[in-house]
Amino acid sequence: MINLFTAIDMPVSRSLSGITSIRCDINFGLPWPIDLLSKQIVEKSLRILGIVNLPWDPRLGAARVWLELSEQWKKAGHKIDKFCLSDAFPKPTRSRALSAWRQAIFPYRAARYVRRHVRKYDVIDCLIGTLPFSKKSLRFNGLLVGRSIGLYLAYDEFIRFSRHQWPDQPRGKFLGRLFYPFTSWLLRRQADRAVVHCDLLNVPNEEEKRSLEQCSASARVIVLPYGLNETERAGLADAARSASERLARKEICFLGMWSVRKGSRDWPETVRGILDSVPSARFAFLGTMTDEQTVLHDLRISSNESIRCLTSYDPRELPHLIASCAVGLFPSYIEGFGLSVLEQLACGIPTIAYDVPGPRHILNTSAAELLVPVGNVNAMTDRALEILRMNESDYSALSGKCRQIAQQFRWEQIASDTIREYTIALARQKSGNHARTAQTVSV
Repeated sequence: MINLFTAIDMPVSRSLSGITSIRCDINFGLPWPIDLLSKQIVEKSLRILGIVNLPWDPRLGAARVWLELSEQWKKAGHKIDKFCLSDAFPKPTRSRALSAWRQAIFPYRAARYVRRHVRKYDVIDCLIGTLPFSKKSLRFNGLLVGRSIGLYLAYDEFIRFSRHQWPDQPRGKFLGRLFYPFTSWLLRRQADRAVVHCDLLNVPNEEEKRSLEQCSASARVIVLPYGLNETERAGLADAARSASERLARKEICFLGMWSVRKGSRDWPETVRGILDSVPSARFAFLGTMTDEQTVLHDLRISSNESIRCLTSYDPRELPHLIASCAVGLFPSYIEGFGLSVLEQLACGIPTIAYDVPGPRHILNTSAAELLVPVGNVNAMTDRALEILRMNESDYSALSGKCRQIAQQFRWEQIASDTIREYTIALARQKSGNHARTAQTVSV
């Protein structure tokens, strides 16, 4: 679940439609064969509205997904509009409480926007929970898609786990302890309701698909991962430094927000373990969304000589920022996909991650050795040290393997396959409507 908790790819050689979870080799009861649907997909231009309760900012993982898809869809001739947090609330705020409340009431403003512009769209592609209303109440006859950028059910489970695992987390003031649980409950209820009303649920990994199906979601669930576009892939690959330079520099990078969910409680032990064995090692924490002093305090390090920390960065700067890094670490406890893992792989950086659904979807088939048990700091540290001690030949081979993995996850293909899925679902929906109309007439 993105909401309060984050600021938050497939092989080139085949289409995403070949994956079991989203295969298109049946016609779902349609009165026409799948090859005719394929022809429709090529010819049909869709009008799509994207809805997300975050600012339209590529530095935020959730918003970035819609931004990337929108760019690819526009190139293919589709019409794309968006309704985001900044559209609902044009005046920015620094208040955490007001931000939380805005997210909680965002669905009502989104619904108002939809009702005003309902005839303009064939598809509404919205973050799960941002439109928890029936299509009838919205007066919308098109395809309503609920998209997961990290399933809210898993995020709720992690919140409970983290409170038990790290009970010393700040609980805030008395009023905050009442207000934030209430808004979290409200967001969870909205997500539960939204799932019921969707025609289609779009998730980035197989575990989320199974979770929704076990919850008896009536909508069909498809699995479509995330990726990088051609410019991003080329920029990251071209920037990569040589194996000799990387192994000599011994820099380890982490891309992401500094938070308990992303492993901030595990980093102190990891840093100590690596520095004890390799005193010349360095660390780069990029995009932390917090200041360097907070990171150093949490790491329990007084000197910043071995630490490079950036609160935020322009995505275009990333290739230069990580070009010399030898190893990536990603100790995230819950992740919908893990675009930052993909970015590091595209730069040829062997990236070790906790074995959770998102990174597992990326690494499990081709590089399972880069996955370690969740919360096992020693395993992550040992794996990082193994890579730092590689010879140039072995490191170059592993680096090349990482780039090959990243090449399999392409926004160009993912966007195309998403349109295919949406067009099939629309055709199925229209077929069902026609069938019901015919039955009514015959009666």
